[in-house]
Amino acid sequence: MKEFETYYLYDVSQGGSDWLNMRKGRITASVLGKVVGHAPYNNHSPQELADIIKGKKKEIFSPEARERMQKGIDYEPKVRDKLSQIINKPIYETGFAVWKADTRFGASLDGIINEDIGIEIKCPSKMYAPIKEYMNKKDKDFKDIRHIWKSQYDQIIANGVITNRKKMIFCVYAIEEKQFFYQCVDVDYKYWFDFLYPTACQFYEKYM
Repeated sequence: MKEFETYYLYDVSQGGSDWLNMRKGRITASVLGKVVGHAPYNNHSPQELADIIKGKKKEIFSPEARERMQKGIDYEPKVRDKLSQIINKPIYETGFAVWKADTRFGASLDGIINEDIGIEIKCPSKMYAPIKEYMNKKDKDFKDIRHIWKSQYDQIIANGVITNRKKMIFCVYAIEEKQFFYQCVDVDYKYWFDFLYPTACQFYEKYM
């Protein structure tokens, strides 16, 4: 374990047994969108979701969903390397971060550039429709984040706050379409403390 100003960092590999154990009982950045009600694809009741987070209940995925998830895992290192080439900066892999202010919260960044900038990578089969529409715009507002799904934005912000970053680079590679997107997003601490964190705490206290 390494200790940083706002978090503890554990040297565990994403997907491994130690990583899975670290997540049990914690609200992680990846599940935060479901916890605060920003994931329309979530078909679990709050109590079912809490039981999954606690490890009391196993989340069931279809064979197709498992295949998509595995593809995403397989492509992530390639996308990280490609992004590193594009921005001309080294990207370092990292472990599981536990927030010092409230150890019920944790995050697994997909990479870091330095103390100020972290990385979040998604590898869907096809590019998310709002991002595809944004990419086709001639005059882009690079501060606009409305094309990022709320649940994914929540994950980006949680990753940034927990690890005390100022910015997060959100990168999406559509495997079938071979489309590549990335955007630097400011970490909105006000949004975290005004909405995400208190809402997640209410969920934790009520259901976990």
